[in-house]
Amino acid sequence: MKNRASHLLKYMRYQFTGSLSIGCLSILCVAATATAEPWYIAAKFSAGYATIDDITDKNSIGTGIAVLGVVDGEIPSDDEDDIVAGIGFSIGKPVNNWAIEAEFIYRYRTDWDVSIPTPAIRTVTNLFTNIETTTLMLNVLRVGTIYDRWHWEAGAGIGMAYSRLESEYIERARPGITVERVFDDDARQTEFAWSLVLGLNRKISERWLFNIRYQFIDLGDLQAGPYPMRNSRLYADWASHEVMFSLRRAL
Repeated sequence: MKNRASHLLKYMRYQFTGSLSIGCLSILCVAATATAEPWYIAAKFSAGYATIDDITDKNSIGTGIAVLGVVDGEIPSDDEDDIVAGIGFSIGKPVNNWAIEAEFIYRYRTDWDVSIPTPAIRTVTNLFTNIETTTLMLNVLRVGTIYDRWHWEAGAGIGMAYSRLESEYIERARPGITVERVFDDDARQTEFAWSLVLGLNRKISERWLFNIRYQFIDLGDLQAGPYPMRNSRLYADWASHEVMFSLRRAL
């Protein structure tokens, strides 16, 4: 029953992301006929920090019983931060005082590391997960003039985030007591994503423009596990605060 529900959820998610992609392309096609302004293409680089919040194992690790004053399987902290960096491109079109763009960004990589006391098996359990994420977003931006060649922009985006999680589940060795055990999991997941954007543009020439942008992007949910011979899992919410630099050229 659980497997059927999981397959149904995945099917609905793929249907949604597929519909979203078609919708993004349709909106861009409409934008193409809405104004005589030329299309533009931009190369982008982003850097910032990722937030992994509300970490929980949903009682899948440890017994939950106190052993010598330590709760077996209790996660010490429910949040973690790490750096994130990405590279990508966008294609868009100005529409009067607005701009609409499709954006592709690949982010590598964020570490999600959790250490969990498991005294019931007389060891400490570590979960080390590397996260690579690719986003496809449709951004809608309001653009205004500050002075001469300087312009501000503010807007929002919706899209999808495709993540690859390479994870290790390690039960640490204790000399003379336990041996180390390592279980690997390589998973992929697709989630709905949304973002908020605030930026500044500097026109360099008739065709070239430099952009700096702050972006908050919610990348959906994470799940690490289950693992071979271990039905343990970690769940969390996944977001990123980024500064993005881009060089844009009118076509």
